Amino acid sequence: MGQHFLLSAKARTLSLGAILRMTDDEAHARFQAIRFADNGGEPFCSRCECLVVYAMATRRLWKCKECRHLFSVTSGTIFASRKLPIRDYLAAIAIFVNAVKGISALQLGRDLDVQ
Repeated sequence: MGQHFLLSAKARTLSLGAILRMTDDEAHARFQAIRFADNGGEPFCSRCECLVVYAMATRRLWKCKECRHLFSVTSGTIFASRKLPIRDYLAAIAIFVNAVKGISALQLGRDLDVQ
């Protein structure tokens, strides 16, 4: 029988303490690496899956060369209309994934001090 995921070394790479010590730029880079893991962490269009995208200079957005769609690191995910910093979402993911039997939404809200 194989080893449980939570006991493996791979499960320990998403540490809550490390996430909470991240700056906004580091958290954005980590979220980008997770979101676009299929392409080695490099962004691609969420609409047409074109690999040629241009970074916008003023905001953290990309523009697709083919369909000219503007997208961010959270486009097409459950975090698309986000109000919290990305670091808080990474912390929520780490708490939820590292909990052995799951965690209730109320407990997660209390842990992160959000409603």
